[in-house]
Amino acid sequence: MKKRKRTYNVRLIKDDYSYYIEQIADLLGNDVATVRRWVREEGLERIPNTRPHIVHSSKLKAFINKQKERRKKPCAIHEIFCLRCQSPRIPLAGSATVIPLPNGCISIKAICSECGGKMNRSIRGAEWIKSHPLAIYLSDASGEHKSVQLTHHECSLHKEENNV
Repeated sequence: MKKRKRTYNVRLIKDDYSYYIEQIADLLGNDVATVRRWVREEGLERIPNTRPHIVHSSKLKAFINKQKERRKKPCAIHEIFCLRCQSPRIPLAGSATVIPLPNGCISIKAICSECGGKMNRSIRGAEWIKSHPLAIYLSDASGEHKSVQLTHHECSLHKEENNV
């Protein structure tokens, strides 16, 4: 059985273009019945009084973007996304580790306080300060980061892990 695709590349849809239902299914890699269900039940608007059904590209893009926004679950400033629960949760105290990334961002990995699953969150390095709400969940006090972009070998956190 083919795995269900949940995200679609909106950039494949041409501007100011009309698509038949079958073309949409081919373009997005879905079954024709799925696209017909979108038109019938989920609000994908078609051009009225057309047989076979035709959908304008602007309506298709808007529909796909609305689906994408509906699935998002943003985290509050003190939360990290739990991969097992599939929702934002508060991490277990003392379980978080800070990993500086080469692009200047900070990756925070922790354990979920509710299910014990893995948690991930990335924030900009400029936002990471000692008083950040997630800093209280760090596994040790040495988890402070200077918000300066360092290579993997220059980072003090990496050096401390290797010396232990």
